[in-house]
This record gives sequence, C-alpha cells and structure tokens, in this order.
Amino acid sequence: MSEAAPARATDVKLDTSTVGLGLLLVGMAGIATWDQWAIWSTKDDYTFGYLVPIFSGYVLWERWADLRDYLTGRKTHISKPTSRSILRAATAMGYLSLLMFGFGGAGRAIFGTGVIPTLLIAFGLVGSAWAFTFLSVRGPDDTEASSHARWQAVGLMIFPAGVWIISGPFLYLVDNQIKGELLANVTDIVSGILRVTDHVIRVNGNTIIFANGDGVGIADACSGIRSLSACVFAGAFLGATFLEGGFPGAVLRRTGMILLSGFIAILLNIGRNTFLAFYALNHGSRSLDRDWSDIEHGQPNFSAFGTIHDLAGNVAMGLALLALLACLPLINRIGRGVRSPSSVL
Repeated sequence: MSEAAPARATDVKLDTSTVGLGLLLVGMAGIATWDQWAIWSTKDDYTFGYLVPIFSGYVLWERWADLRDYLTGRKTHISKPTSRSILRAATAMGYLSLLMFGFGGAGRAIFGTGVIPTLLIAFGLVGSAWAFTFLSVRGPDDTEASSHARWQAVGLMIFPAGVWIISGPFLYLVDNQIKGELLANVTDIVSGILRVTDHVIRVNGNTIIFANGDGVGIADACSGIRSLSACVFAGAFLGATFLEGGFPGAVLRRTGMILLSGFIAILLNIGRNTFLAFYALNHGSRSLDRDWSDIEHGQPNFSAFGTIHDLAGNVAMGLALLALLACLPLINRIGRGVRSPSSVL
C-alpha cells in the first residue's frame, strides 16, 4: 500500500447519488432530533442532548475537506479495490439501517415516545451514515476505491454519527440498567467513609441516619448518572476533536478517553456525595436546601450559585471537565503518531 495519492484536479464535485444520500442523512438527523428532544426536555440527566446536533455538525464541518476528498476521489490509497462481497455486505447494512429507521419513525409517529422507536431511529441513523459513507467513496478518475480509503472515510464519520447513541439510547441501554447499582454503591461508599472517620451512623435503604436522628438521603439524582452521561458525551467530543494520530492508535486513545470520562464522573460523584453527607452532619440535613449563607430559596439575598446541593453538583461537573482537559495531552502521548488529515478517525 502506498501513501495517499491525489486524483486529477477536475474531480472535485460530488456525484448526484452522494449528494442525495447526504441530504437523506440530514433529514434523518432532523427526525432523530425531533424524537430525542422529548428525552432532552423531560430528563434532567440528558439536557446535554441539545448540544448533540451542534457538536455533531461542528465535527463534520471540521472534517468535511478530508471527507469530500475521499468522496470525490481526490484522495485515495493505492491498493486493491474493495471486494464485491464486502460491498454487498455494506449495501445490505445500508438497506437494513434504513428499514430500522423507517420502522422507528413510523412507531414514533403512531405511538409516541418509547424505547423501541428511539433505539431504531438512532441505530438506523448511525448504520445508514456509516454504510452510505463506505459505499460513496470514489477512487481516482471515478475508479473503484480501495477498502483502506473507504474505512478512512468511515472513520471521519464515527463521532458525527455515533454520538446520537449517547444522547438518546444511552438512557435505555445504560441508564436504566446501572442507576440502581450506582445508587447502592454510592450509599455504601459514603457510609463507609463516615464510619472510618469514627462517625456513628446507620443505613436504611439509601438513607444515612446520623447519631442525632437526622439523616441524609442518597436520592436518584445522586446516583451519578447525570454526570456519567454528560462526561461520556464530553469525553467523546474532546477525543474526536483534540486527540491525534492514525489508526489504530487514535481509536484506542479515544476509547480510553471515553472510559476515563466515566471513571472521573463516578469518582467525583462519590466525592460530591461525601461532601454533602459531612455538610449535613455538621449543619443539619435541611441546610443542603439553603445557600452558603443559610438563606432559603426564594428569600431575599439568596445566592446566585443556588443551594448547597446544587452548587456541589455544579462544582463536581466543572472539576470533571477540567480533569478531562488536563488528561488530553497525557492521552495524546500514548502511542502518538504523526497526524495527517487522512488518518483522522
């Protein structure tokens, strides 16, 4: 396999079929936005979803010059053309993804919001985007493109398409499955820290009761799922935008960035709940619903930073973002290669 070789300068326009598939994907993204909007507007843990269309479009815009060169044949890799069997498999994936999306859209229009329509719409959009990109790549002088060139183009679409799985299906695939377990683990860890520091407590379900009879409940909102979903989204975006290198290093580093995002979110949520437990122990549980000056919400001079409970959550999210930014240069050093436009994934 040789380095990427440019085709003739006249091959600069997208063909009609590629333009049509692109417009179809834009329409599908619009329907996915309409479907997931119900989640973003009703689930406090998923308000970051409003940023998904913007960030997806931004990353696609940033990579468009490289993607267009693959789609027009101006950039390619000299190697054996893609086999017919692989092309047929990609075509089948495209048709299957469209069928999934169609069923999901029909179910959403007829029955309203739900697990199945959201999953079908999101995965149909992602599968269609990757299949259409793979099939639309052209070789020089409109010849058959190599598999390497096709996969490089698909790599450019990993984040713009895949991010739609985090903003909607994440609720049903991950959130509902682990929220209860996270809540129980947070309660166990915080109560364990209190006991290690010689505080007499007892645990009743997800409520930690102090020796004076007061107590603090580890509510569903304290499970950490909000910070987890938001951090996974932030980690995916930061990885797609700032992590460098070619295949497979970039894929491994960006996967590591997402896993690290989840770990940081869980760690900081434990720290947040530990702080709140100690604060309630020293100032009373009702103090968590007041500001730093012990002023009730709605009263004159109430702090713009909100209640202690809300402030702790916002600080934890801010620290999580700073931690992710600090980790970027460190992760970039792991197996770092020379960045080239054709190797961005």
